Amino acid sequence: MLVRARAPLRISFAGGGTDIREYYERFGGAVVNATIGLYCYTTLKPRSDRKLVIRESLYGVNEEAELDAKDGLNTFFGSVVRRFNPLSGFELYVSSDTTYGSGLGSSSTAIVSVVVAFNKWLSLNLDLYDLAELAYQIERSDMRIKGGKQDQYAAVFGGFNFIEFYRDKVIVNSMRLSDDVVKELQFRCVLVRVDRPRVSGDVIGEQLRLMDEAERLEHYAQLKRLASEIKNRLYVGKVDEIPALVSEEWEHKKALSPSISNKEVEKAFKLALHYGVQGGKLLGAGGGGYILFLVGENRDGFIKGMRKEGYETLTVQFVERGAEAWEVGKYNRS
Repeated sequence: MLVRARAPLRISFAGGGTDIREYYERFGGAVVNATIGLYCYTTLKPRSDRKLVIRESLYGVNEEAELDAKDGLNTFFGSVVRRFNPLSGFELYVSSDTTYGSGLGSSSTAIVSVVVAFNKWLSLNLDLYDLAELAYQIERSDMRIKGGKQDQYAAVFGGFNFIEFYRDKVIVNSMRLSDDVVKELQFRCVLVRVDRPRVSGDVIGEQLRLMDEAERLEHYAQLKRLASEIKNRLYVGKVDEIPALVSEEWEHKKALSPSISNKEVEKAFKLALHYGVQGGKLLGAGGGGYILFLVGENRDGFIKGMRKEGYETLTVQFVERGAEAWEVGKYNRS
């Protein structure tokens, strides 16, 4: 049985930062996000022996080992093997439609795709919450990478979600929006890439060091409020009000840490204003990656203008399906 799995990347409209454990365990967190038609893929080929072959493109992993020597594996794959404890070897190939540091949740989504592949191979039948939590535990507890919790849940559940985080539970509220709202929002969303190397865990580490300052806690509270505001506007179809709320979210997000924005990011925002953007925010932890801009009737002019300035741009296609796995060739007929 050859198993293939995929998990969708996401864009976050508001609330990022309140999904960090150090915050939501004390105050509760909330985010609004949506999955898009870019994916992380995993191919898992079982072997009859105990050999492990692992290839992963995002981090350049190229490893071979025996199952009994799993402790010598790359931290991530060693954690996966220990969590699932397979009885035979396998070949694992992981790839992504984007690159590391995109702000689209690529590293967490890659882990989700691997977890879903193993769930299929081993017939574990884990539910969606268990899959997301397991991916989160592998990345945050086993690998000790600092970060939030929204990426894993977004990738597993798919679609538009308002996700609430508490000390003892996560609640995923699937947002059933009208087709007109989804299509209009899709028209308005344009991603612009700022190529500045950054490690999300480093940016979040600085956020954690500054979190207890009263002024910054107020900014976190505003981020949570804006997640609810954007959710409510989307439900009633007030897409025209989303750009201003997203821009307000960006101002609060920048106030969490000096590392979240920089000269390159601010230059892109300044140029975007020149080309008539209505609102925007940097996605992910900060420092670089994709900026989500919201445009209007000037969509084509904005895209052409930013490309003329040397920026990579992507249009957005929202997808409803979350992470999934399937058997390759199962239904082939001779």
